Amino acid sequence: MLDARPVEGRLRTLRYAADAILIAILLVVPWLRIGGEPAVLLDVPNRKFHVFGLVIFPQELYFLWLLLAGLALTLFFATALLGRLWCGWACPQTVLTDVFAAVARRIEGWTRGGRPARVAPWRRVLLHLVWAAMALVLGFHLVAYFVPAEELLAGLRARDLSPTVAGFLATATLAAFVDLVYVRQGFCKVLCPYARFQGVLFDRDTLVIGYDALRGEPRGRRRAGASSSGDCVDCGLCVAVCPSRIDIREGLQLECIACTQCIDACDAVMEKLGRRRGLIDYRSWVGLERIRRVRIVRPRVVVYGVLLAGVGIAFAVLLGARQPLDLQVAHNATNLSMEAADGRVGNGFTLHIENRDREEHRYRLSLEGPRGFELVAGMNPLAVPAASSVEARVFVLADAGVGSAAAPTRLRFVLAQEADPEQRVAREVNFLAHPGGGRHVP
Repeated sequence: MLDARPVEGRLRTLRYAADAILIAILLVVPWLRIGGEPAVLLDVPNRKFHVFGLVIFPQELYFLWLLLAGLALTLFFATALLGRLWCGWACPQTVLTDVFAAVARRIEGWTRGGRPARVAPWRRVLLHLVWAAMALVLGFHLVAYFVPAEELLAGLRARDLSPTVAGFLATATLAAFVDLVYVRQGFCKVLCPYARFQGVLFDRDTLVIGYDALRGEPRGRRRAGASSSGDCVDCGLCVAVCPSRIDIREGLQLECIACTQCIDACDAVMEKLGRRRGLIDYRSWVGLERIRRVRIVRPRVVVYGVLLAGVGIAFAVLLGARQPLDLQVAHNATNLSMEAADGRVGNGFTLHIENRDREEHRYRLSLEGPRGFELVAGMNPLAVPAASSVEARVFVLADAGVGSAAAPTRLRFVLAQEADPEQRVAREVNFLAHPGGGRHVP
């Protein structure tokens, strides 16, 4: 795309607008806050994922998988209907390469005829400096989806970034520069898997960019008085403006990213010649071959639509049943059972408490079970910040003679919100009674 001849037209104008909207989303979302929390943040160190107000914890990764499945099915559904709409209009590789190419054309002084024969060295240096700055901005915002943007900016200004974050930022910036300056459409041709499995998603009714051979052939300039020539004058503009350097007249090809530049170029030629536009346009195979009208409702589309609806329903049901509080209980691995100096037997437990609400709450822990058991907790009630989790260690002591060494005793931890005791969760555990078998505790 950096070497393709520039073209203007109705679709090019729409793609400029789409590029601006998508880049604005990319750069603005890391700065958005919902309820004081980032709108989108993959907080790996704290094991939390913020997705537009929903905070997903490790125990709820099914939400993340459903989101990813929904996005994949949306892509499949759109591809079956509209072909490589994603590649041409929304893929970050296409959008960002398009922006880098526009900057290159402006600085190097391109004309409608293409790149100048000679470019002054100072223009090349300036262009690479601007590209480097753009790559840094892009790398910063990519990292801001993993580290809060304000924290990242403050660390950058104070030169106080951790080695991990600094390395992540440098890698993202370098990768963006190399990819968008040197790799460009090579990524689509060689590395992108979507280009390879799109054939499985297409059928003869899928919308693609195609050349109307029945109208355009035979190619060549129409001579005076001749009526046998097709509308294609073989000007070569459709190839000159193509960032992948393919000839769309040879049929649909793997390298075509559906960027629509050949459509605008061909339409401009047709208008100059006083002929009907649309020699190259969005069409299906059945439309190009004049077989029948395009069918929108067909098995492939229905299957993808049903699966997408199923994922959406499952997500909504799970979200509706989601509890604002969760408790996980596990035995301490190092002290399953201990004997106290007074003869009582104790078990240690680790509690993992998740407050999924948007506000901080205080929770009180209690123990339910047979008589003779006592809960020992360092802090009770326990404050848990909004959309956060904490771990706490507690002991349960059993009076001498309570419980059986042969079989565990079932106990029940109950965690309730102090302000609203109805907000509660309970977990059952086994108490292991092995008098004299463990180490002594005071």
